Amino acid sequence: MFGIAVPDTEKDREDQRMSMRVLAFAPSLNVVSQDAGGITAEGFPMKSCYVDAFPTQITVPVVAAFCSAGGINFDSRKVIVATSPDGERVGILEFAWDWPDDPKLGVKFRVFAQHLRMTVKTAGIYAVGLYDCQWTSVTARWRTWEL
Repeated sequence: MFGIAVPDTEKDREDQRMSMRVLAFAPSLNVVSQDAGGITAEGFPMKSCYVDAFPTQITVPVVAAFCSAGGINFDSRKVIVATSPDGERVGILEFAWDWPDDPKLGVKFRVFAQHLRMTVKTAGIYAVGLYDCQWTSVTARWRTWEL
């Protein structure tokens, strides 16, 4: 089910214009950045993952796509955090990018192929969240991995 937030006030409308939006965020079976821009993803979104033994280290490909109005968000930073079924942080990936405006457009887009290293200690549902750089607010969360 999708919901669209309708701004109630002029301040809400201004905040919506000034914010960075998450267009896509989820693990994938495979994701590769393309030289000409964009990504190629297979198995997106990944709904489950299996390992041969516990504990183990795995690398999880993650797609993260954003858009923003021009004139803001020039130096952007996000953090991807994986947590175990008991809430322990088992993987962290911080990434940042210089995001210049395109003078011909009033909006800008960016998509990333990230690779999150994480420790898997036991079977269970692991959460992967996308956070602002201060880790104070969750931007997006993907929570359907059972290992």
